[in-house]
Amino acid sequence: MDNPNLTMLASLIKERRDEVLAKWRQKVRQLPGAADLDTPTINDQVPELLDGLAAALKSEAVAQETNAISAEHGLLRWQAGFDVTEVVAEYNILRQCLQDEAEDNGLILTGKPLLIVNNIFDDAIGKAVKAFETMMTIELQHRHDEHLAFLLHDLRTPLEALSLATTLLERSLPDDKRNSGINSAISVLRGNINRLTARVRHVLSTASGFGRSFQAEFAMLNLHEQAEKVVQDLAPLAASAETEVRNEIDQQLEVYSDETLLAQILQNLLSNALKFTSKGTIEIGAREINDGQAIECWVKDSGQGIPAEAIDKVFERFETSPEPGQSGMGLGLAIVKELVELHKGEIRVQSEVGKGSTFTFVLPAQEFS
Repeated sequence: MDNPNLTMLASLIKERRDEVLAKWRQKVRQLPGAADLDTPTINDQVPELLDGLAAALKSEAVAQETNAISAEHGLLRWQAGFDVTEVVAEYNILRQCLQDEAEDNGLILTGKPLLIVNNIFDDAIGKAVKAFETMMTIELQHRHDEHLAFLLHDLRTPLEALSLATTLLERSLPDDKRNSGINSAISVLRGNINRLTARVRHVLSTASGFGRSFQAEFAMLNLHEQAEKVVQDLAPLAASAETEVRNEIDQQLEVYSDETLLAQILQNLLSNALKFTSKGTIEIGAREINDGQAIECWVKDSGQGIPAEAIDKVFERFETSPEPGQSGMGLGLAIVKELVELHKGEIRVQSEVGKGSTFTFVLPAQEFS
C-alpha cells in the first residue's frame, strides 16, 4: 500500500472500533429518536459499516457491501421512529467521532484517507435516506388507503339507499305506466348501482391493511401464494383489459421478505403490465439462482412495449407514460426499484415496442447475512 496513512487508519478503526462506537452512542442518544433505544438497537449495522470502511482503506477503494448495510439501516431506523434529519445526523456524528479518535492518536485525516472516509459516509447517508424515504412513501400510501376505506364505507349507505329506492320503484310502478324508456332507465340505474356496490365490496374485502400502522416484518414467504393473492386482487382489472394473467411460479419457492412489501412489488409491476396490455397475456414466474441463495422473479407481458429512448428512465420518480389516459404520478416503478434494493436485490427491464416487456428482479431466498 503506497499511502501509510491508509494502513494506520485501517488499523486504528480495527483496534479502537468499540471506543469509537461508545462515544458515538453517547452522542446519538441525545437525538429524540434514540433516547430510549438499547445498545444493540442503536448499534444496528454501524459496526459492520466501520468494518467495511477499514476494508476499503486496506484495498484503497469504496466497499460495495456498505450499500446494502446502509439501506437496511435506513429501514430499521424508520421502524425505530427516527426522522430523516436524525438519520443524517447519526452518520455525521460517527464521522466526527472517527476523526476525533484519529487526531487523538496523532493521525490527521487528509488526502486519500479523508477521500475514502467521506465517500463511504456520504454513500451510506444517501442509501439510508433513500431507504427511509421509501418507507415514508409506503406509509403515506397506507394512510391514503385508510382514508379511501373510510370514504368507501360512507358510500355504502347511500348506495344501499339507492338500491332500496330502485327496488321499491320497480315493485310499485304498474305495468301500464311503464314504457321502454322507463324500463331502460331503471335497468341502467340498477346496473350501475350493482357495479358500484361490487367495486366497493371488492376494495374493502382486499384492503387488509386499512386502519393499521405499517411495520415491516421479514420472514420466509411462499412466493406462489403471495403472487396468487395479488393476481386475484387485480382480477377485475385483468378482466376489463381482456388479458390473461398466469401465475407460473413453482408452488414450493420461498423468498425472505415482508408480506406487505412483497405485495407492493408484485402489485405495482402487475398493475403496470395491465395498464399497457390489452387482450394479451401476462406471466409471473420465478426460479432459483446463485445456488439457491436468491430467487429471480419476472413479470412478462405481451403489451405495447417501451420505446428504446425511455428504457433508462422507467425507474425514475415522476416518469410517466406520454400515452393519453395512461399517465399517473410516476411513482410505481420507482418504488418497486427501491423496495427491491431494500431486499439487497436488483431489477432490470427488457422491452420491444409492439412485443411487450419483461421486468426481472432478484429477492433473497434466505435471511440477510
